[in-house]
Amino acid sequence: MLDLRRLDILVRFAAHHSITATAEDLGYSPSAISQQLATLEREAGVALLERTAHSAVLTDAGRELAEHAVAILDAVETARGSVRARAGSVSGRVTVSCIPGLAVRIAPELAALQERHPELVVIARETGSVGAATDILGRACDIAVIDDWNRSPASTSGLTSIRLHHEHVVLAVPAGHPATRLPEPVSAVALRRTVEPATWLSAPAGHLSRNAGDQRLTAVAATPARRWEFEGLHVMAALVGTGAGIAFLPESIATAEAGVVGLRITPRMDRHLVGLTRRNTSHNPAIAACLTAIRNALAPPDTSE
Repeated sequence: MLDLRRLDILVRFAAHHSITATAEDLGYSPSAISQQLATLEREAGVALLERTAHSAVLTDAGRELAEHAVAILDAVETARGSVRARAGSVSGRVTVSCIPGLAVRIAPELAALQERHPELVVIARETGSVGAATDILGRACDIAVIDDWNRSPASTSGLTSIRLHHEHVVLAVPAGHPATRLPEPVSAVALRRTVEPATWLSAPAGHLSRNAGDQRLTAVAATPARRWEFEGLHVMAALVGTGAGIAFLPESIATAEAGVVGLRITPRMDRHLVGLTRRNTSHNPAIAACLTAIRNALAPPDTSE
């Protein structure tokens, strides 16, 4: 009989290609992961890994078993979710990953959810938007909360994408900047004239926000005089507030920073906050409860009073 827990370890190893990375993912020591995989080999009666002094790779049999293991674990996960849905039980372990800037907003709602449901264990960790789909499909996490700067958030086979929130992306400038006198929304011509003499703040190449920003600058034929690169939208907002430069930022981040003015632009840019889950977990009450808590955390504040 093949142990489900060890099959899960094999699937994660197939995704990470490293015993050390698999151990970090699961919170175990590398030696423990190696022992579990060795036990799985004995259960299977065939070599699953080729080991050297410093690395290990899957054999053909290991790759084939990992592919079957995905289907087995999917079936078990679907069955578990259906049974819990029938019982209405918010229980079990749910691993939630989110991009760094959202952690402070999401964590209190998830903590409160755990208090209401003592049999629920929520594990929270940081992720990046680019590798989130792979993490979900590889079972490194159950829910990923990411941002998407495309006009229509992308979909991936095997995943369910839930749009949690969206907002304008604005041109963030220091208070008192000449651009604050421009009519809104800022036109393409005015945007180009504002950007070209400026220090432009953006994420490093490869980040979704950087890609979207570069596409817009190209569309308006704007080349900044200088470009500074930093990780983190909140870091860039703080830098704009000091007068160091200007940037494209989500409206909520720009307006929350002292000394920053957010100017809407045309055509409009949007940032979507998206929740990703495996399609076969959609009926699991614990997953649904976590998604509801996350949606509540990301909802804009009520300003009706």
